[in-house]
Amino acid sequence: MKQRSKLLILATTPPPIGGVTIHIQRLLQYLNNNGYEYTFTDFRRSTKGDILKQIRQHRFIHFHIYHPVVRCCFVLLGTIFGKRMLFTLHGNLGRHNALYNLLDQLAFRIAYMPIVLNQKSFEKGRKWNKRTQMIGAFIPPQQPEELTASIQAAVAGMRAKYAGIYATNASTVSIDKAGNETYQVTLLVNIFRKMKDDALVISDASGRYKSFLQQQGLEIPANVLLISEPHPFFEILKRSDVFLRITTTDGDSLSVKEALFLGKQVLATDVVNRPAGTQLVALNEWDIADAIGKMRHDNTVYNRHTLSNGGEELLQLYKKVVA
Repeated sequence: MKQRSKLLILATTPPPIGGVTIHIQRLLQYLNNNGYEYTFTDFRRSTKGDILKQIRQHRFIHFHIYHPVVRCCFVLLGTIFGKRMLFTLHGNLGRHNALYNLLDQLAFRIAYMPIVLNQKSFEKGRKWNKRTQMIGAFIPPQQPEELTASIQAAVAGMRAKYAGIYATNASTVSIDKAGNETYQVTLLVNIFRKMKDDALVISDASGRYKSFLQQQGLEIPANVLLISEPHPFFEILKRSDVFLRITTTDGDSLSVKEALFLGKQVLATDVVNRPAGTQLVALNEWDIADAIGKMRHDNTVYNRHTLSNGGEELLQLYKKVVA
């Protein structure tokens, strides 16, 4: 009889497509490719009873849940059952309001091992739990990914018409605690409305930004391509010159590292620590527009960056901790 795995990974995979779900998909593929035994439960597609059953059957639980209330509840529940609870905080620690930030602090203090994605979160998390680890979200694609013929044709059409192709993405429409768009898509559309020689490709895999922009009455100019259907953003990056990560907050952007991995120019707001090779800009409309405008005159040849593989780091962590 096959022995039950000691590790339960509690998360969700695409759809929907987003940085976290892609990270989980690639992590599972990486573990499979390396013959590591685990149990996976998709919390979006499982009943509460099934989730509870799986938690009770495993000694170690590594979960990836965004909402602070749910995250804290899972840590408390697992700890009551005598489980060793690990979780990855996909975001920047301290990004929420006072109540949610307090719940995150509680989750850190109670959990067996929190995992964060950037240096600022690591420094804060270590004060609450000495076992806090920092492991990046980037895992290279483990299987071939393809764009549909219609998306390939649309991007190729933009390439034929415009000198430079800039890409950005948004997993959903998110509003930060200050009431601003987390993914500054509206700002980018308005900036590119004035840039007649270059094009912006927006990856809107959930389709929510299409509805949001329509509700705002924002007209999409001819040099902006909005792709509002599921697709692999990695393939969009391959066909782009520059990746724009213009956000009001962040964790450890998977897309930034994918772009660097492909040797693309990357412009990102300086709201969190960014990996080497990223060009930084202040979260200011005029500075962002100026920086984007200057990038088209940058003739530097950018080489592929060697990045740490979060899949390998997690595999080694599991081998060390899960016993």
